[in-house]
Amino acid sequence: MSTGNAYLVIPPFCTREEFARLTGLIEKGPEVVRGMCNQSTLPTVQVGRHQLVNVHQLLQDLASGKTEFLSGDYS
Repeated sequence: MSTGNAYLVIPPFCTREEFARLTGLIEKGPEVVRGMCNQSTLPTVQVGRHQLVNVHQLLQDLASGKTEFLSGDYS
């Protein structure tokens, strides 16, 4: 029996590709999220040799009222 409730589980960190898919930016091309990470427009963490989007930080910033994400915000 289904209750009709759906939950979206958002990981605290995800790859650039996964972030692009979750946000719909994949339609703009795979380079968009990479560029946003390289320009420090999105918060990232380094895990080994992998750069992951820090979704937890992004959600905290949105919850505190951040509405613009500019190049260099997360340098």
